[in-house]
Parts: sequence; structure tokens; C-alpha cells
Amino acid sequence: MTKLKWILAPAAALLLLAGCSGQEEGNSNSTDESNAPAGQQSAIGHGAEDGAIGFEMADDGSIEEATGVPEKEKAAILEAFERYINTFNNGDIDGYLDILATGEEAYDPAQERAMLEQMAAEFDKVERAPSDMTIVSYEETEAQLFANMETTLVEKETGDSKTEKGRQVTVFIKQEGEWKVKEIYYVGNAPGQ
Repeated sequence: MTKLKWILAPAAALLLLAGCSGQEEGNSNSTDESNAPAGQQSAIGHGAEDGAIGFEMADDGSIEEATGVPEKEKAAILEAFERYINTFNNGDIDGYLDILATGEEAYDPAQERAMLEQMAAEFDKVERAPSDMTIVSYEETEAQLFANMETTLVEKETGDSKTEKGRQVTVFIKQEGEWKVKEIYYVGNAPGQ
């Protein structure tokens, strides 16, 4: 069976959907020219060293799950991801900030709060619907979770709605014994997919 290695990079156009960090140097969540526009696959291979962030895809399109993940840790990672999605979708800013990792090379809570408040002012609805959640990399203090993601936005001013599909790898780290979101790598599907 042939496997394809996909490396994901962040999509600048979906910065509001994936979050951003206060660190400018070496941060995968910053906006710069290496980020791909939403709806384009050109981001694959940019911004991540080979093997650092990514997932294995089999010939049949299925995602390879990491081996050796303790059941207790798998459940905790999946619960943290669910909390991350639910707090975002429900506009629970404090809950959302609580699931984000902080510190060097992680999120700046003040910057995230400002981004979420701005998003709430511009959109009636910003909702992410994940599917096919799979832990693709695991170590005791860091894990990566792959998910197909469908994102729907409804603008307040116009009522216009847009839905985009893509793939996301969410990187978790353990802080004070809890799994926290450290960074996000997202690439949107090509239009029509």
C-alpha cells in the first residue's frame, strides 16, 4: 500500500477561523507571504519542515492513526478538541481562551480575545464542524489531531453566508497536566471539493 505524506501550512485567509498567536518569529499562525489563500491547495509543503506537522494518507484516502496512544490520553485529547470547537462555535471567549496554550511560541490571550470580539462584531455565525478526527502523532507532552473541517460564516451586515471545507491539524501540548491547543495548520479544499 502506497502512502502519501501531506504537510499542512496555515491559511492566512482563515486566520480568524484558526486563531493567531502573539509570537511573530517562527509562528505557524502568523500572516505572511508563505500562507496560502483560502480554497487553494498550494499551501501543502510550505511553512513546515518535512515530518514536523502532517499526516499519512493511504491509497484509499483514509488517514493513518498514530500507534501507541494510551486510551486515557486519546480520550483526553479528543475531549480537549471537542471543548476547543464547542467554545469557539458558542462564542464562549473565556472558555476558548482557557483551552489555548500560552507562553513562548503559543497564543497571546489578549490578542486572541481582541480577534474573537472583532469576529463576533462582524459575523452572526462562525461555526466549525469537524469530522474524521484522528490522532496522527503522539508523544507524552505533544500530540497532533487531524480533522476534516467545514466552516460556515454568516456576515452581520449583509447576511451573506459562505461555507468552506478543508483539512486541519491541531497541535496540542500538555500544560499543567492538561492538553492545550498550541497551533493550528489548515489548508482549504480547492473550490468545488
